Amino acid sequence: MNNDFKPLQDYLKTVYRQLHIDDAVDGVEVVAAYRQVVGDLINKLTTSVRYDHHRLYVNLASAALRTELSYKRQSLTDKINTTMGRNVLQEIIFR
Repeated sequence: MNNDFKPLQDYLKTVYRQLHIDDAVDGVEVVAAYRQVVGDLINKLTTSVRYDHHRLYVNLASAALRTELSYKRQSLTDKINTTMGRNVLQEIIFR
């Protein structure tokens, strides 16, 4: 009997890579992590969130909030990567 069991997540990552959809899956997970990290109030003021090539593009309804979050950009990036369990996000761009 073979005792080399791997978690299902490892098999899914392999399948995602083979189907070339690993970036799309990462995008969905990063957006969900962003929404979790910033909380309900900032989510209400966020008009759109898009992930593309390790960058998160966030459109905000408030210029003051955009400025405030710009100061916390690296902290948010670190928190999102921690939530993801790996370094997927390199940069957040607020618009």
